[in-house]
Amino acid sequence: MKTAFLALLLTLPAVALGQNPPQPPGTNPMAAFAGMLQAFQGTNNNDPSAPGMGGDMMAAAAQFMNALQGGTNNPLAAMGSKTAVDFRELRALLPAEAAGLRRTDANGRKTGAFGVNVSEATGQYGEGEGPRLEIKITDLGAMGPAAGMASIGWTATEVDSEGDRGYERTTKYQGRKGIEQYRTADKSGSAKVMAGGRFMVEISGKNIEPAQLQAAAESVDLGALERLANRPQIE
Repeated sequence: MKTAFLALLLTLPAVALGQNPPQPPGTNPMAAFAGMLQAFQGTNNNDPSAPGMGGDMMAAAAQFMNALQGGTNNPLAAMGSKTAVDFRELRALLPAEAAGLRRTDANGRKTGAFGVNVSEATGQYGEGEGPRLEIKITDLGAMGPAAGMASIGWTATEVDSEGDRGYERTTKYQGRKGIEQYRTADKSGSAKVMAGGRFMVEISGKNIEPAQLQAAAESVDLGALERLANRPQIE
């Protein structure tokens, strides 16, 4: 549910471009966003007139996007959003080697709309039919408080599940809490960890062993990302 919410939130600006109806008069983006958060958290008061529209997350998200139609400024600015860093800085933090695999490609981009920008960098590791890894660093600072929701599932709970098919567990990378999943059948897995409250680091791999997944997560300089997160904002 939380992963779906994050995906929805990240794709809403693109969906909004030319597809949503004009902003209804008097719609407040901040109130609509608050309603969307309430719907996600399951705490809406079920008042049909409330921004969350009776706890329906999709309806609340649609109302939020309708509210955005009236302007180009980031509607989350008043809630502590940060200007996205240059994706080139994130690309520079992709390790040259991860879990013994040489980096074969590195790229980055910045996307967004209505003043909500997200920058990201992705590195590919390994070649051919052998072990392959991907490391992706995403700056969610422009999402303000919603950035923290990306990791709320594993920071608020402990998961430790294992069987013949694989495992899922919360763990720590460089002292920071993350989550790791692995499927035995196809030797594939993923790991996620948040740095500085805004940088999401995601590792995915195939034809790998669990130790390689963990080593890849450890190869990213999370301390450097935290320093980047704490760098003074330049307007």
